Amino acid sequence: MKPLARIRSSSVLWASPVVLLLVLAYYFTDITSDLRLDPLDYAPTVVDGVLRNLVPVAYAVAAALGAWEARKLGNADIWQWGAVRSRYAIAAHSLVPVVALAWLVLILPVVCGLIQTGTPPNMAGAGLLVLAMALCAAHAVIGFGWGTAVRHIAAVPVIAVLDFLALGWSTGLTVPWPRHLTSLYPGRLMFGELPTVPALVAPLLVGLGAAAAVALLWSGIPRAWLRAALAGALALSCFGGGYAIVKDWSYIGPRSTGNGSMSCTSGSPRICTPSAYAAELPALREEVTGTLRTLRGAGVEAHPATLTDTLAAVRYPEPSTTTDWHLPLGASQAAGMTPYQVARAAVRFECAPPATEPARLVYYWVSMKVGQGDVYLRRLSTEPDFTAGKRELLRARVNKVLGMDGADQAEWFRRTVASACGKAS
Repeated sequence: MKPLARIRSSSVLWASPVVLLLVLAYYFTDITSDLRLDPLDYAPTVVDGVLRNLVPVAYAVAAALGAWEARKLGNADIWQWGAVRSRYAIAAHSLVPVVALAWLVLILPVVCGLIQTGTPPNMAGAGLLVLAMALCAAHAVIGFGWGTAVRHIAAVPVIAVLDFLALGWSTGLTVPWPRHLTSLYPGRLMFGELPTVPALVAPLLVGLGAAAAVALLWSGIPRAWLRAALAGALALSCFGGGYAIVKDWSYIGPRSTGNGSMSCTSGSPRICTPSAYAAELPALREEVTGTLRTLRGAGVEAHPATLTDTLAAVRYPEPSTTTDWHLPLGASQAAGMTPYQVARAAVRFECAPPATEPARLVYYWVSMKVGQGDVYLRRLSTEPDFTAGKRELLRARVNKVLGMDGADQAEWFRRTVASACGKAS
């Protein structure tokens, strides 16, 4: 059958205007607000933000229209053509328009999201979309098998609702493993994050395995019980394999980090931020180097080799060392708080957590040295135990230290840092 004739005879012809209009309306009234957070030009964040809302819809559309096509073919006795034409070929020709519509349910909003946020597409984001598209095809096959077995018109809404609710059911459970098998990854993908290979394989194994089991039921194996046994064994094996992969995962499955595009300065120290902040790097470098000079002049050992924005690994932050510091550089620069963040990172306690009172004294002192004492006091004001009396006492004690000469202040700094960890002065 020619492509145009296939579309004219498909349920997609009347379903597509309704489905696509509803999906786009849903995007512009709801999903678009979820994308207002700056994705930092990281396409997987945008793609994931769209897919987590529309994957259940696309799967339900694929399953429902697949069932409709199977029911229509069954009522027309098309399966009697099996001696001339493969049952698989008949099913494939009927499902091509169905799968294409389900793909459009995903592709069009993703494209809108990338345009809205001004985010360039990349291979990582495309990979997430391809995974969802492959599972759309699997759900279409499953729906087709359902429609072949149940000829009643109720088969179509039943499979649509069951498919949609199955994904919603998985997200509402306190046990995390069912959700990991649906491709609805818990927790929004942050900058630089991607699902690991096992996190991609698990839902593919379950979805494609179930579709292959349904297709096996149409095979030429003569005995129905043998077909059913083989299909059941295949489905259970694939489900068991997927479960074995995800059974020990917590709510947030494993993710790789460091996949976002970063821009770095040359020279020492090397400063790295997401490429979305690349234009700010010259000013950021000037602010950082100036702050480091001030701290060293005050007797603080501040000689980092690299300063990396914490956005490079938000969910799994790396601890700072004496040479490699991890700071919220982009956000701090935008808020005018870069000197405070650099000064805070320069304070190195040998224990965690340090004693509260000496730690506050030291942090306030270095903040005052770089001209951002008020920034630190604003942060302390969010702590329940930091009363107005404690604020005035902190100011008085640090102002007294600031009145000493430089050498005495440096000695006070070293002594107070040591005392915060219970060490003798």
